[in-house]
Amino acid sequence: MTLVELPPIKVDIERARAFVLAHGNARERARLDGLFGVVGPARDVVKELEGLQNTDGGFPARGQAGAPSSIDATCYVLHQLKEMPPLAGAPMASRALAYLRRTQRPDGFWQESAEAAPLVGPWARPDNPGAALYLTAVAAFSVLTLEPEHMDPLRRAASWSRQELARDGVEISTQTLGLAWGALCRLMGPESQEARWCFQQAAQRSMAAYEAAWFLLCGLEVGAGGSYVLPIAQRLAQLAGMQQEDGSWPAEPGFALESTLTALRVFRGYGVL
Repeated sequence: MTLVELPPIKVDIERARAFVLAHGNARERARLDGLFGVVGPARDVVKELEGLQNTDGGFPARGQAGAPSSIDATCYVLHQLKEMPPLAGAPMASRALAYLRRTQRPDGFWQESAEAAPLVGPWARPDNPGAALYLTAVAAFSVLTLEPEHMDPLRRAASWSRQELARDGVEISTQTLGLAWGALCRLMGPESQEARWCFQQAAQRSMAAYEAAWFLLCGLEVGAGGSYVLPIAQRLAQLAGMQQEDGSWPAEPGFALESTLTALRVFRGYGVL
């Protein structure tokens, strides 16, 4: 997707790549390669992922082999597989998506199991008021972008999410809004009231680099255009200006590599690089 209205921006691609190569592990380097056209990651990366996946198809919380499967962790791995073609269409991805479909609650939402809950991050823990909304958004987005033919779980998730988004006092993260915006653009149309509301709620926030990169990625994956083009272009320019001297994009401690890889994926997808 190329943005013709994009203001001039500058991204130092070589410094960003050097940062990932210097500090990333084998999987992160494979993701970088995939973003720049390398088809098929190294066999040791595939073997690592295959060994990590649980028999139920899910992936364990915090990447701890043998730990209970986590919805959040499974969605995160599926996000990574998209950057390592052709793994997004590999059997491990199909098994992970089947796990997500099986764990959806009858009402349409997702929630971590009691076994996985102690190991997941704060946004996914059941005691967090916004956890179910976040998990539903990220799980539905994973199904939507990788297996869009499975419409029933998506419709049920959209119905439940619309009700939750309309409730007062629900804590909604920027990441949740981005995921919901992308999903609703595809399911209900980019100019639907629900999609516009999610976008506007997020757009008025001051976003950290990783939040901005993730938000832009959600729009990229569903091809959001039209009235969104200029705001997206402006946010891309802001994200470019956040690149640091070492080539990375800032994030909370331990997440600079993720922030940088997501930013590179966004710039690559929008035709900036």
